[in-house]
Amino acid sequence: MRTEPTPATRGPRRLFLPTIAAATAALSGCAAEPVEMQAPPPPVVGVVVSRKMDVPVIDEPNGTVVSLEQVTLRARVRGFITERLFEEGATVKKGDLLYVIDEEPYRVALESARAKESEAEAAVRKAEESKVRETSAAKLALDVAQLNLKRIEERRARVLLSRNAGSQEDLDRAEADRKQFEAQVEADQAAYEQAQADYEIGILSAKAQLEAAQAGVRDAELNLSYCRMTAPIDGRIGVALVKVGNLVGPGPDGGSFTDLATIQQLDPIGVDIRVSSRYLSRATQLVQQDTPVELTRPGAEGIEEHPQSGRLYFIDNMIDETTSTFLSRARVPNPDAVLLPGEYVKLKIEVEQLEDVVVVPAQAVMETDRGPVVYVTDKDGKVAIQSVNAGLTTYRGMRVLFGGLDSGVPVIVEGLQMIRPGMPVTVQPATLARPVETPTKAEPGQADEPAAGPAAGKEAEPAAKPQPAEAKPDPAAATEAETAPEP
Repeated sequence: MRTEPTPATRGPRRLFLPTIAAATAALSGCAAEPVEMQAPPPPVVGVVVSRKMDVPVIDEPNGTVVSLEQVTLRARVRGFITERLFEEGATVKKGDLLYVIDEEPYRVALESARAKESEAEAAVRKAEESKVRETSAAKLALDVAQLNLKRIEERRARVLLSRNAGSQEDLDRAEADRKQFEAQVEADQAAYEQAQADYEIGILSAKAQLEAAQAGVRDAELNLSYCRMTAPIDGRIGVALVKVGNLVGPGPDGGSFTDLATIQQLDPIGVDIRVSSRYLSRATQLVQQDTPVELTRPGAEGIEEHPQSGRLYFIDNMIDETTSTFLSRARVPNPDAVLLPGEYVKLKIEVEQLEDVVVVPAQAVMETDRGPVVYVTDKDGKVAIQSVNAGLTTYRGMRVLFGGLDSGVPVIVEGLQMIRPGMPVTVQPATLARPVETPTKAEPGQADEPAAGPAAGKEAEPAAKPQPAEAKPDPAAATEAETAPEP
């Protein structure tokens, strides 16, 4: 027997049926109609158009400041310092008296040398006024006369003997007297010649002694002059290494001289640069052209520029085989003595002028395994990679390209981290940082800057921020909202 449900039992079942149907319809509708996701807009990148310009090639080597003239004062005579006539660190002029050593012993030595000179002069006069030659000549003449007389007497005795008017004894005596005076004349002739030679040698010897005495006087004068030491050059004198009252000079047996102070020329001053030997030809050309150099140095407020520019003027005559470098030197005016020897500085030298070369911002060039590349945009607005031949030269933030890219090509410099090759992008002019050495518009005499965007001469506008995609409702959130029971 079939029993019909009572109204009390059917009521609850009809109460839940509409709710379950609604939930089933909601779930089936979610699966049938999915929500479409919109693609994000292309990223915005900043570009700069490559262009051609003349670029100076600037080299910035390090240098060491040196003095072009340097003198160390040394005591050349032995004695006590009696005076010091300069202030340490003062500027001295050539010829200024700096030190005085006790002069009294050297004055005495000079007087003694002058006395010897006077004695030598007297010896010269005595030798020149000597009468030895005349005495020898007179004796020779007397003996010659006696010889002639004895010869006459001998002839007379010989005649008398032949006439039997004289004896043999008288003839022998006359002959002996003649021979005696002949020998005497020969001796007198030798004595006269010797006297003549002695006279000339005596004069030469006396003159030599006079010259030695004069040299002694000159030596004594020099030693006395060494007691007063003067500045040999213009410059700044350093610390006094020896004070007044100290004994200076070489030792009794010679030895090294005592250093007293050092003078260094500070204006102009030199800067030494060590250059690799492979740049010898280029450096020689720069020196021949009297190339100017700019100098910077560390200061209290950072890097300071030296107000005067110098000139390259010197290349050494050898290459250091250990380092394969050679020495080059610049001469720099230093009127205020702000540069001192031993200081390290940096130079700026224009070594070459590159004409009509392609340049792009330095940050646009990326170094990869296959070489330098830049990111560019093609005619369809998509990103492309371009290999370039990038040099090492940069100028005002621009890097020189020697090949691989022509002028007028948009090069991406901003937003590089958001792109990949083939990606479409939105292009806008990039905003480049102003080079430090370039004045702002508010400053007078603004220098020309490289263009920072497609329109040269116009200031680039800041990049527009990309707008976020419009938000879409989450299907899961919608379902949860529909199925949630009402309070």
